[in-house]
Amino acid sequence: MLYYAFIHSHLLYGGEIYANSYHSHLHKLIVLNNKILRVLLKVPFDTPVINLYADFGALSLTELHNFQILQFVHKCIYHYHKLPQIFPTYFTKNSMFHTYNTRTKEGLHIDFIRSSLGQRCIKYKGSVLWNCLRDAENAFAAGAVAHDGDTSRRMNPDVQIKSAATH
Repeated sequence: MLYYAFIHSHLLYGGEIYANSYHSHLHKLIVLNNKILRVLLKVPFDTPVINLYADFGALSLTELHNFQILQFVHKCIYHYHKLPQIFPTYFTKNSMFHTYNTRTKEGLHIDFIRSSLGQRCIKYKGSVLWNCLRDAENAFAAGAVAHDGDTSRRMNPDVQIKSAATH
């Protein structure tokens, strides 16, 4: 409870903005957060980081950032009336660009962006993460993903973002 009261709340505040930075800028914060979790859980310092977050039921800074972006996309799509007027058209579905019956018709449209700075844009990153989430949901519904609690097979949206940038 101490972690969620004093640390997690500060990580959440503005995470959509500051956590979009390069990993080298966030490295000290990530290491400090890992140390705090190790102390609170009273585990050895060589405990794998993924086990720390799984045991504590928390998300790493990168996962927390992706989660906050996905929450924003969800609000833009399903609760747009609660947001300022600019956001209802911030994300567009592929079906708005063509009438073909494709697998990605209901996915969000991803603009072609060349620069790494442009790929950090919330509009681009949110679309990629949302489509990645939809793909994982479809795979789970089809029975392609085993749900046995194995955290080593987590969906890695950063890999999806890099692969989407090359297409």
